[in-house]
Amino acid sequence: MSPKRRFGRIRRLPSGRYQVRYLAPDGTDRPAPQTFATKKAAEVWLTMQESDIKRGDWLDTTAGAVPFAKYAADWLDQRQLSPKTAQLYELLLRLHLCPTFGEMGIRDIRQEHVRA
Repeated sequence: MSPKRRFGRIRRLPSGRYQVRYLAPDGTDRPAPQTFATKKAAEVWLTMQESDIKRGDWLDTTAGAVPFAKYAADWLDQRQLSPKTAQLYELLLRLHLCPTFGEMGIRDIRQEHVRA
């Protein structure tokens, strides 16, 4: 029996590939975005995730899937804006930003899109 890992879990799938899961900084149990051909490759990936978390460089790869329109609406709701500022921001979103970016995921918006 192999020793218990101090961070994350690795299991062998029936296909022979390896699946990795770990506890993310937000408290959720996350799977790796892919499976690994070897246990060593899975261990290396898991070690890199642990290192990113300890350095504060960990990124939530699922966060950018949120559509821009939802993100913008949530952002506005979380701010204590004056009525005039809120009205201006809502107008800008409705007329300019949401027609262009509304359905796009946050992670899909690039500098080129904003410039255009």
